[in-house]
Amino acid sequence: MFETRAKPIEIPERQKLNLLYDRYRPQYENILRKTVRKINRLLIHTNIETTIKYRLKSFNSFFNKMSHLRNGGNKPVAINDFIGIRVICPFLEDLSQVEQIIADNFIILEVERKGEKNSFREFSYDSIHLLIDIEDEFDSGNLPHTRKVCEIQLRTILQEAWAEVEHELIYKANFSLLNESIKRKLASLNASLTLSDIIFQEIRDYQKEIESRRQKCRTSIEEKIEIPSDIFIMDPSFADIEETQQVYKNIPIKPKSELERLLFDALEEHSNNNFEAAIEIYTSILRMKPKSHVRSIIYNHRGMAYFSLSEYAKSLKDFSRALEYNPKNTRILNNRGLAYRMIKQFSYAIEDLNQSLDIDEYQHETLHQRALVYYDLQDYGKAIEDCDKALELETNYEPAKNLKSILVSKL
Repeated sequence: MFETRAKPIEIPERQKLNLLYDRYRPQYENILRKTVRKINRLLIHTNIETTIKYRLKSFNSFFNKMSHLRNGGNKPVAINDFIGIRVICPFLEDLSQVEQIIADNFIILEVERKGEKNSFREFSYDSIHLLIDIEDEFDSGNLPHTRKVCEIQLRTILQEAWAEVEHELIYKANFSLLNESIKRKLASLNASLTLSDIIFQEIRDYQKEIESRRQKCRTSIEEKIEIPSDIFIMDPSFADIEETQQVYKNIPIKPKSELERLLFDALEEHSNNNFEAAIEIYTSILRMKPKSHVRSIIYNHRGMAYFSLSEYAKSLKDFSRALEYNPKNTRILNNRGLAYRMIKQFSYAIEDLNQSLDIDEYQHETLHQRALVYYDLQDYGKAIEDCDKALELETNYEPAKNLKSILVSKL
């Protein structure tokens, strides 16, 4: 006797479905375009650099998925991703922001977070899948076995890269053919990419924290200076950030010496606007008689801390000591020039700023700072000249634009 084999389930309406697919396709394409345009309009007002991909399922893909779902049981077939949109973002926190924007502007029916429950031994792409309601967009019915929804996937750049490779290596191939060694390597690779996303986010968080501290310090210094509120001044407390990094970059993550520990503590206190504590630590470091280039930077930083506390005489003394060890440092000259301006010794301020510009004439911020001194002296012609020079170097430098506008109105 011959063995009878079960035949795969046949779907006799394939041809009929193909005709319906062709009939409804223009409507789906129109809905897809409208949805993508709306998402683009919403995201263009954020600072997130997104990439948006979108597609309709081809008929073969639609039919094969429907067949697969039918063969899986007797439940009614309902395809959720016939319309698909993917938003790709640089960082993990961007995903939350985009998800919130979509939630505020669409009706979300379902949320699925792919990979969220995987153990470290498992691997699959991480992704946020949102099903949004688009029923109101339909004019003339819809394709059988599809829901009136659109699937929006949110991924980072690294998640997208992994998903693309995974699709080629695993989804299209027979995963069962991979041996355990290959599976472990894939799991390790996926874990590395996930860790990379986390590290990128930590770096971005650190950058935001530094910028926040910088802005707070700038605000506190602006409040000290009696000039129109729309004129921006230089921020001495962070003018030497590059030079500071030169000192700190060679310090190990875990300080080994007392000097290294103090350097870290001083920078932390100064960054948090704890100026009195920072001054105490700077003083302790100077007592240790570090090398000349380090001593110059410490004097400069202590001078900036005194400046922030409005102790201008002490700040001037420290800036002068810093220049003894590094007389060609333009940042220190700029800081001392600003301190002289604060006590209305304008001729000394001009002298320091002139010397700084003699060393490096391409400092648009220093030109703007000198323009502010000329503003104080009511020499509006020279102030405008310096604004023009600053704008030649940095066309979109808003502080110089604002100051020039005020000066022109006075003339």
